[in-house]
Amino acid sequence: MIDREDFLRSFPVTVEIDVQWGEMDAFGHVNNTVYLRYFESARIAYMRRMSHKGVFDTGQIIPVLAETACRYRRPLRYPDRLIVGCTITEVHEHGFSQEYEIYSEELGEVAATGVGRIVLLDKRSQQKSLVAPELHSEIKSLESLS
Repeated sequence: MIDREDFLRSFPVTVEIDVQWGEMDAFGHVNNTVYLRYFESARIAYMRRMSHKGVFDTGQIIPVLAETACRYRRPLRYPDRLIVGCTITEVHEHGFSQEYEIYSEELGEVAATGVGRIVLLDKRSQQKSLVAPELHSEIKSLESLS
């Protein structure tokens, strides 16, 4: 068992999601593809926290998910309330890497872990963009909250 509050303190950004009945498959558990949508919700929440500070507000530089993976540890079922945590683990020349965890309140433990690699693109040229110093500073600031 993992304490809910300890889990919340482990991530600078978290989102709470209720499992929906329609997310379950014929085997009575949440379909594997839905876990990636949960990660997406946390990733977007992280980006919104950064965009409030101005980096993505102009729409010139856009973050694109280049790769993702999920490790399923426990099946999720309806009803359940989930907490999905997101953190940036590494900043690269043209983007950054994130880690995700899905905590099940019903199970009292982490049900899945995942990773994602984000690449920044210049909207006009459709070419990779360098991580601006302002973005790097925002990430450092946000990550220091955890």
